[in-house]
Amino acid sequence: MTLEAILDAAMALLDAQGAAALTMRSVAQVLCCKPSSLYHHVRDREELVTLLADRALDVASAPPPDTLDWTGKAAWSARLFRAHLRRHPGLASLLSGTERLGPNSLAGQEYALELFIRAGLSPRHAYAAASSLATFIVGSVQFNQRLDASEADERRHRRLLFGSRDGSALPLLVRHADELADVGSDDEFEVGLNALLTGFRALVEETR
Repeated sequence: MTLEAILDAAMALLDAQGAAALTMRSVAQVLCCKPSSLYHHVRDREELVTLLADRALDVASAPPPDTLDWTGKAAWSARLFRAHLRRHPGLASLLSGTERLGPNSLAGQEYALELFIRAGLSPRHAYAAASSLATFIVGSVQFNQRLDASEADERRHRRLLFGSRDGSALPLLVRHADELADVGSDDEFEVGLNALLTGFRALVEETR
């Protein structure tokens, strides 16, 4: 029994059944052991959740290529983090509050602060920028979790819904039903990410 084995079992349970099913007893069942065996490595469920969240941020914190500028590095890290959360969408609901800030989380915040401060933002604006970017990533995964799982059906339903409305009351939805139905979560994410980074650039220029 190791901490890594416990975290692997907890992640598998989270992926399969969601956050509500994540208990010390259920993790012990996955590992075919008694719950008491887990307490040698993890104090309680809250610490288990914190460790899971912290490991997720570590996995998503690989350094971006040095050839990128600061906005490119921010975008690269944002896409990496989102990709990891999409593979493990149950994690998104666990990432909230300072109680989830373990060593890797704090290191990630330090990295983001340095990136934005070097770009020219004040520490206050740098922290706000990093936090707003993280909120956008986590929120986009949470909002689109079920839609991504049934993307083909969602697009078909959207096309039928928009196309069947009253064209005099909703002319744009009806007229562009086919085009709008093809907008997926990747499109939404990239537009939102670009808008945020464009705003950060403008804030840097304003600060200068």
